[in-house]
Amino acid sequence: MDKQFLEFWGNSMLAAAKSQKQLEDMTAWVQQGLKGFEDMTTLFLKVYGLDGLAKGSPDYMAAWKKADEEFRKSLKEYVSMLGLVPKNEHLELVGKYEQLKEKFALQEETIKHLRMLASDSKLKDQGELAQQFDELIRKQNDQFQNLVENFSKAFKKSASGKETKQA
Repeated sequence: MDKQFLEFWGNSMLAAAKSQKQLEDMTAWVQQGLKGFEDMTTLFLKVYGLDGLAKGSPDYMAAWKKADEEFRKSLKEYVSMLGLVPKNEHLELVGKYEQLKEKFALQEETIKHLRMLASDSKLKDQGELAQQFDELIRKQNDQFQNLVENFSKAFKKSASGKETKQA
């Protein structure tokens, strides 16, 4: 932080401690873009070294712009150091949070739907697998029956051939 900011802020805080009205004025002054409230503006010009420059000159405008940027940057750092967040940043984050919440809900619904489809697909695949397994068992059973019948026929033929030879 720049030393002018700290000096300005220190003097402002001392003055604010003397009067709640001054604190309210300072808040309104910052919200109005460092305009209005002549006491605050005079203090700002003095601390940032702008009181010795001619107000319409290009040097004054460049110095004012630089002082304004430094002040706002330092104010942001100071507020951050206190653990505070500017309202516009807070609102921006709230908006992002709400968008992410909606996106999350949509993704949860999609995941639920995909799981249901996957479950249905598994059941369908399992049904098809069971049908194929049943078909395989039926074929093997038929083949086994044919094998038994063929053995039985072969055994009967060989047994009847032996009986004829013995008689």
